[in-house]
Amino acid sequence: MKKILQCGFLFCLLGFQACDGFFDEKPNISLVVPQTLDDFQAILDGRPRAMNSTLSTGLLSSDDLILGPAILNQLAFSQVSSYFWREEFYLPDESDPNWFTCYRKVFHANLVIDGLRNYSPKTALELQRKTILEASAKFYRAQGHFESLSHYAPYSDFKTPNPMGVPIRLTSDLNVKVGRIAQEQALAQIIKDLEDGASLLPAKPEVPTRPSAWAAHAMLSRVHLYTKNYEKALFHAEKALEIEDALMNYGEINPGPTYPFKIFNQEVIFYGELLSGRYALNTQTFVNPEIVRMYGNGDYRSSLFFRKSPVDSLVNFRGHYTGDYFVFGGLAVNEVVLNKAESAVRLGQTGKAREALNYLLSNRINPKNFSPINADSQSELLQKILSERRKELVFRGLRWLDLKRLNTEDETKVTMRRKYNPENSILPPGDPRYVIPIPPIEVDLNPLIKNP
Repeated sequence: MKKILQCGFLFCLLGFQACDGFFDEKPNISLVVPQTLDDFQAILDGRPRAMNSTLSTGLLSSDDLILGPAILNQLAFSQVSSYFWREEFYLPDESDPNWFTCYRKVFHANLVIDGLRNYSPKTALELQRKTILEASAKFYRAQGHFESLSHYAPYSDFKTPNPMGVPIRLTSDLNVKVGRIAQEQALAQIIKDLEDGASLLPAKPEVPTRPSAWAAHAMLSRVHLYTKNYEKALFHAEKALEIEDALMNYGEINPGPTYPFKIFNQEVIFYGELLSGRYALNTQTFVNPEIVRMYGNGDYRSSLFFRKSPVDSLVNFRGHYTGDYFVFGGLAVNEVVLNKAESAVRLGQTGKAREALNYLLSNRINPKNFSPINADSQSELLQKILSERRKELVFRGLRWLDLKRLNTEDETKVTMRRKYNPENSILPPGDPRYVIPIPPIEVDLNPLIKNP
């Protein structure tokens, strides 16, 4: 155990700068071993270790954005491949920061879980803190595994066996090699870790960068919505909103600043950022015009989310809940409200769905222009909810997950086209390119089966 902790803590200090595959390289310099609860908390709190970072692949692959030629020339090969859905995804021996981010998060979570297993609390307060730290680590582990599952595995109904899951790592032992397991097994572990968090963590965090029961329920709602388990998605959405459901009134937000939303605003349940890169701050990263045209008169989101770009008729996105150009990738109340609305309408609870949708829109649209949604038809109400989900959660990295599940239904299938670019790529529903390839270097170093 001491050897494992030594390896892990060095990685914490160096930010995993020298690492190939599943953390295969081992350090050979003097190490400091984490011994106190403060040490373990520091591991989970570390921003350089990407504990609050999420994947950018889904955003680059989605129909949320359009990339101009100047920024395309500056991105890594795999980032451009994500954008154009190329079959030849990586250069030889190219690593993938997105895959790396998933499993770096998992590694540090396991490092804390393994270390706490041998920690003996001296007081009741220490026992409580140990319990919270372990539940927090499980939250991060579940989040990392779900990010991997939702990007690097094909979409499944999660009811029939599907061996093409992802590696689930439950130890920080660097010598243990892990292959892909069936998706339903992977999902079961993700849910178990999050349910532990929901039952053991404090209702709300001391700071929004730490997990809480609020965040665990919100994450469970996201996971169950992705897997189309609408009963549980609704249950956990409501549990999260029972803890706190306050929305910002967008009419009270000053649109003057470059970035109008404050970091850690009242809607942020768990703070996270998509992996940063040149795409995040380049003026040639445009919002898909099809989305911009969806907003009606009096919709405050138009002025708060978008600003004119140097290119006529195109706009840049500025409505990040990070307070700056970093793309928000965490959990927020507005997502959970929409999870509740969609899950409720799919279960035939149209009244509850309308109430949730109108609660959101009443805080987004000028009262002079707002008319409550009164649709009784389940299909009509579902389309309105999905439309608002499209508008509300733009540039969150969630659209890719939505596309994967919605493309399994005839009424909501989408064919994506990069028609604004010379490389006029097309991605039909259910295409194998909806599964991000596992980096070849990982396949070479570990017992992993390639994606189709």
